[in-house]
Amino acid sequence: MNFSPDTDPQLEALISLLDEPDHGSFIRVRNQIFSYGTSAVPLLESAWENTFDNSIQQRIEDIIHNIQYDQLFLDLTKWAHYGNNDLLEAYLIFTRFQFQSIDQEVVRQQIHVIRRDIWLELNDNLTALEKVKVLNHIVYDLHRMQLPLKQISEPRYLFLNNLLESRTGYSFAIGVLYTILAQSLDLPVYPVILPGERFVMAWLDEAIRQPGEQARVMFYINPENKGGVFTRNEIASLLKRLKVPSDEMIFRPVEAKVVLDKLFELLSYLYSTTGETAKEKEIEHLRSALL
Repeated sequence: MNFSPDTDPQLEALISLLDEPDHGSFIRVRNQIFSYGTSAVPLLESAWENTFDNSIQQRIEDIIHNIQYDQLFLDLTKWAHYGNNDLLEAYLIFTRFQFQSIDQEVVRQQIHVIRRDIWLELNDNLTALEKVKVLNHIVYDLHRMQLPLKQISEPRYLFLNNLLESRTGYSFAIGVLYTILAQSLDLPVYPVILPGERFVMAWLDEAIRQPGEQARVMFYINPENKGGVFTRNEIASLLKRLKVPSDEMIFRPVEAKVVLDKLFELLSYLYSTTGETAKEKEIEHLRSALL
């Protein structure tokens, strides 16, 4: 294996021992590599590219996955327990579960382009409904965000990078992106999760809120219907059809932590349909960090 001259000689030596045939010796080497954390990943990737031994490549892939998974758990724990309610940061953490080496700056730039297009069309003289029309036009017409053509269970339709690149995603994913865009423009749009895992957005009338009082919901926005607006009465009718007791909390916005947990829950379900039980267990562990 060939390495760059400015890399860590000790780490190089450890990686060169990944062909160790004795299992106990290999475990000791692997654990020492783990201690380097994500700083070991570039060298491991280089080693993978410079070997044609499938068994060594598999060992390297497993080590990289475990290092990045441990870092993901750590980042998720920090996000969840240090007062961070940033929905974009949450969505990026979620997407890293599948796309561990995602270029976050590229994703942020893609979102910035959509945000700029919305910003150019907004002005303070527009009513709330007119602002929603601008959002809908930019998100659904100009940038062509759409649902999958067929009702299929594919995890990729939940991930942020896939949504931005393919312009296709589940309504839950589109709704989260819509909320991120609106909030980045200081619009009072907040996530609401209805029974049946339905993601909608609430537009709050924050102007008339009294100190310590919850803002009134003016209307709701449905990402599944290209941003169609609907009222509380329609949610009440849905609850009645589903035979779900009407609870005031159902109508209220939720925190980003709740949205992230629901994303992981939905992802776990999608993996269960494909029989990927190992990923289900990893997701269950990640969700424990949100408690």
